[in-house]
Amino acid sequence: MLDEIERLMQEVKGVCDNIAHDMRTPLTRLLGSLERARRRATNIDEYHGYIDEALDEIRGIHKTFGALLRISEVEDGLRRSGFIDIDLKAVASDAVEFFEPAADEAGIILSYQSSTDEPAIISGDPNLIFEAIANLIDNAIKFTPKGGLALVKVEGDGHHVSVTVEDTGIGIRSEDADAVLRRFYRAEKSRHTPGNGLGLSLVSAIARLHGMHLEITSPKIGTRIRLVTAPAASIAGQRAGKSYSLRM
Repeated sequence: MLDEIERLMQEVKGVCDNIAHDMRTPLTRLLGSLERARRRATNIDEYHGYIDEALDEIRGIHKTFGALLRISEVEDGLRRSGFIDIDLKAVASDAVEFFEPAADEAGIILSYQSSTDEPAIISGDPNLIFEAIANLIDNAIKFTPKGGLALVKVEGDGHHVSVTVEDTGIGIRSEDADAVLRRFYRAEKSRHTPGNGLGLSLVSAIARLHGMHLEITSPKIGTRIRLVTAPAASIAGQRAGKSYSLRM
């Protein structure tokens, strides 16, 4: 409990500074686009070009604040009342299928594995679990060079159920493993990659809501991120209640 209180205090202390720092750049670009439109544009096509630049910046800002609100919604725990039994294998498989076109376009081999033939049943919100896995896959594709590999793997041993996303990308340094879960944090290697530094914060919030542990390890090449349930979870079969398979 003390560790959780300390974590929340640190987040509250830093979030305002982080928002100000990360919003300053897109707002400066937005202001610049509008000023250039007023001063330099001499025809309708030039106006359209400057306005398009401004709209892109506004969309990025809107996406950032949307992600912040999403994290707050998850951390409030209101979604827990709607938990149902879901098959983690089905959700992970759907996420892989959803991202296969993006992986192909990026030249990344995206694959899926399962260590069990039985359903990997957990209690949770299927859309949030899908969103967490989707964020991890998106990062794997984003930070893996062309020709690399990304693997999504679901495992269960009768006591734990887990989903792992690993890749052959740029990796996360061990000293950054905790920091990357903070809102707006961008490791040095990823500063020039599109994003707002909120993806792993959302994954962490979803994991906490579902009583899952988030583990980040750095193999010799790439990154391995694992979401694992508490010991009470079981894959022995579907428990009483609803079972859900998410299909896009």
